[in-house]
Amino acid sequence: MTDQSVSNQPMSRRSVQNGKREQILRAATDVFSRREFHAVPVEDVAIAAGVGKGTLYLYFPTKEQLFYATILEALDVLIAELRAAVRAHDGENALTAFVACMLDFFRRRRPLAMLMHRYEHRLREPEGGEWRARRVQMVEVARALVASCVALEPEAATLATEMLLASVRTAVLNQPDGEDPEHTAATVVRMFLHGAAAGRRNGKSTRRGKGAAHARAVGARP
Repeated sequence: MTDQSVSNQPMSRRSVQNGKREQILRAATDVFSRREFHAVPVEDVAIAAGVGKGTLYLYFPTKEQLFYATILEALDVLIAELRAAVRAHDGENALTAFVACMLDFFRRRRPLAMLMHRYEHRLREPEGGEWRARRVQMVEVARALVASCVALEPEAATLATEMLLASVRTAVLNQPDGEDPEHTAATVVRMFLHGAAAGRRNGKSTRRGKGAAHARAVGARP
């Protein structure tokens, strides 16, 4: 056995373990999204994942840990994808890329969207705190993008950001099969910016960022 083959063994074993873990998480997301948590036996998740119950417990010692992992780890992936999606853009284009990324992420993971919609407010501590911490990261990204399009007072910026995220949630839960995420995202952003214009102060507008030629400020600074 060569030194190279020996050195490759731990990496190969780790890859198999990671693949098995992802396989279990995908199955758990699907099963938990269709039934209430208390009505899901661990055996059902193991069967859906194509693994034995003992194997599942090697990765997730309790059903609670498995359930929380399906949500929290998916959020980590989403946050990384959001940051990567907006990096090459600015202004309205970046905001559209943010929304399109979220729509595409959940289009590829419809069971996860339903799971989060159903359970995100039921998470106990410490997992509830971990979920909120991840949500804060998403809100901060969205808030910065909103600020790149329209100049807002702090209170208005907070409200506008939550309005945008609520619109995205609605689009995620209602986007039809085959719908182009970029097309839907452009519609959401246009509606968001048009709504923002209704709250401008003193009839003044503030234009910021590439692609924001028609954006007006909600609570804009005079």
